[in-house]
Amino acid sequence: MSKPKIILFDVDGVLICLPNYFTKELENKGYAGAEEVMNPFYRGEINWAYTEGRSDAREMVGPYLEKFGWKGTAQEYFDEQFQFERRFLDQDLIALVVNLKNQDVLCCLATDQEKYRAKFLMDEMDFKNIFDKYYFSCEIGKRKCADEFWKYVLWDAEKDLPGIQPWEIVYFDDIQKNIEIASSFGIQSFLFTDKLQFENDMNMLGFDVSLNKFLS
Repeated sequence: MSKPKIILFDVDGVLICLPNYFTKELENKGYAGAEEVMNPFYRGEINWAYTEGRSDAREMVGPYLEKFGWKGTAQEYFDEQFQFERRFLDQDLIALVVNLKNQDVLCCLATDQEKYRAKFLMDEMDFKNIFDKYYFSCEIGKRKCADEFWKYVLWDAEKDLPGIQPWEIVYFDDIQKNIEIASSFGIQSFLFTDKLQFENDMNMLGFDVSLNKFLS
């Protein structure tokens, strides 16, 4: 079997692995109760709505920020969150992506994101120049746990590489249910647990990967 032609990377939990959530940082700065107050905003129907592009996160977050006494605007809140999270981008994996692209492998994002963070990833973190393509839930209108997300990915891949088979696409995610649904479409899907496991999976796929060798 030939090497895969497309590799899809999740963002949170794969490319960006946080030591703790931004709300914990806020508590350390004196915003007592921020983590408990914000948990419902980042989970459940509220989260689903803005990550599927059905609502605007900045418009929805106001009442939550008021509860723990945030002193700035909604935009300032998210700007600070995104700047905190960017510190934990895995540069080993980014260097690997550049190397894979030089081997004519399409490297793409497949991630659940709301529109403001998606724009931050593309523009401020320069993902638009690092990755070949991106599949954001807020643009597709469905999250990765939905069949429609993967139907769109396969349809779009066929446009770029006519005749491509699902098994020629590889996907890395840190959430098992996302792995299972992508696998149900024939995509080679791997649970990302740590970089050693990732290396093993990539080598099994036919790539000679040792992440530390990509660092200058």
